[in-house]
Amino acid sequence: MTFTVARRPFSVMLGSAVIAPALPGSAARAARTVPCPITTPLDAATETLLEHTPETATYGGVPASTRGGPLARRMDDYSPSGEEAWRAALGEAGVAIERIDCEGDRFARLRLAIAAAVVENGTRTAAIGYGRPNPFWFTGHEPYVVNQISGPVVNTPNVMMAQQPLSSPAEVDAWIEKLDGFATGFGGVVAKLRSDRALGCIPPRAILEKTLPILSNFLAGTPEQHPMIVALRERTAQSGLDSRLRAAAEQRAITALEKRARPAFAKLRSAVEALLPEGRSEAGVWAQPDGEALYAANIRSVGDSPLSAHDIHRIGLDQVRMTSSALQSRLRQLGYSRGSLRQRLDALAADPGQRFPDSTAGREQLLAYLRSLIGTMEARQQQFMPRAMIPSQRLEIRAVPQATEQSAPGGYYDGPSLDGSRPGIYWINLRDMGSIHRYALPTLSYHEGVPGHHTQGSTLLSLPQAPLMLRLASFNAYQEGWALYAERLAMELGAYARDPAGDAGRLADDLFRCVRLVVDTGLHALRWTREQAIAYMQAHTGTPMSEVVAEVERYMAWPGQALGYKLGQLKFLALRNRYRAKHGHRYDLKQFHGIVLGSGAMPMQLLETLI
Repeated sequence: MTFTVARRPFSVMLGSAVIAPALPGSAARAARTVPCPITTPLDAATETLLEHTPETATYGGVPASTRGGPLARRMDDYSPSGEEAWRAALGEAGVAIERIDCEGDRFARLRLAIAAAVVENGTRTAAIGYGRPNPFWFTGHEPYVVNQISGPVVNTPNVMMAQQPLSSPAEVDAWIEKLDGFATGFGGVVAKLRSDRALGCIPPRAILEKTLPILSNFLAGTPEQHPMIVALRERTAQSGLDSRLRAAAEQRAITALEKRARPAFAKLRSAVEALLPEGRSEAGVWAQPDGEALYAANIRSVGDSPLSAHDIHRIGLDQVRMTSSALQSRLRQLGYSRGSLRQRLDALAADPGQRFPDSTAGREQLLAYLRSLIGTMEARQQQFMPRAMIPSQRLEIRAVPQATEQSAPGGYYDGPSLDGSRPGIYWINLRDMGSIHRYALPTLSYHEGVPGHHTQGSTLLSLPQAPLMLRLASFNAYQEGWALYAERLAMELGAYARDPAGDAGRLADDLFRCVRLVVDTGLHALRWTREQAIAYMQAHTGTPMSEVVAEVERYMAWPGQALGYKLGQLKFLALRNRYRAKHGHRYDLKQFHGIVLGSGAMPMQLLETLI
């Protein structure tokens, strides 16, 4: 199955004019000489796309997915025919964007160029029929629809448990209808798995092996204690719904789970087991049909770089050397000078001052510490953000629910819903208190919260009349690059002046992202084995072996996604240097951040035109 979409690249839509950013003040207003109404046609194109990816709409809180709306009642259609319709819709959206003429409004032209880039990221691999491209998600073109960290096996249940609204009878009804639809939905996943196999795409054996336990866990245990039923029970209780309604809903959900959802997962598990003997020994996507082309496209989409994989590999090696040297120096200053990097970080972690008690009180103490970190950085926002752009969206810090903590990462961020009814949430996983160290928490908090993902995402949602496509779109290098840039910004603002151990944590995390450049390109371009990638990451980071293995297998499933962090950060730093050199003594850090954040997420090529 192949698809062909021929359109002008988004850079053509810009023409040669300088684009004015959406900043408060006279300069931006003057640029909008002839206002162009692009929101209505762009929203129409986006709503058509969301019909094909309702789970994106539900995650984002699009109106048609709230109050029990139609998009909350079904999962994405992963069947071969559903995939064909999704890709055709992306191509049609690109044509619709091209037809919008806004020559007289430079700001509208910028937004049209961003929208064109969204669609271009979704159609760049149109000729590669296996896997699934999704420009509203941060992983580009995923080659394996069934894998251990994303796709319908992981994302569909997780969105239902954590993001999908459950605060009214209609929303509860929609949730149960979607669960009941797993029979059809996951039947489509099985058909897609087989269709991709016919196209020659067979996932690495390691990915198949790690996916099987997830499928088995869905099938295990009593229905009353199933994570989805527990989530329904707890969230409807928190919403204050009538107890009789909740009891009836739980029984309906258990029926849907037992008669529809679990049988569907069992069939998918059988299909994955049947494919397991054929699982590839090669770890990289290069071994798949047109795999080198898919990786090059993902470097462009989620790495947002025109560089070759080999150039990125060399940059990674240089960055590993520099950052490793800085971390070694910081550890020596703290008195840790013997042993390997892992041994020295273990010694730092063993300091009783770096631990929280493994108790209810200890967990509350940890959450209070995170809130103090975020609160202190929020109080500094006027130092690095224009006053008019300081986000008003709330950020809540919550422990990952026990029902999902076993499969959840250590810390992550979920943005607020489009209507603001759901706040931004910084989740911290407290399942293993022994693995959480105080020195690592500041950087995680600045990355996920303020001035990282929450600052960037909340600023985007506050932009006036931003078209829906721009509020939903993912530009991985911009968003993850900003969050990594925010880690360094916190250091520059003095966040670690009295916390040298926290600065060691920052450098360790930064080194981890540098190593990603080497390992990702090693796997997918230099044809490294899984074992080579694991050995390199273990030798050059202080990361525990279990996490190293999980990370390498993540890169195997998401070719190119891990590049966006460091490549994005390096680009932000380069643009800031250029901006400082251009403005000299008039350089203003807040103004620079206003330009960077003032028009929302976008490709780095477009951002460069604003700087």
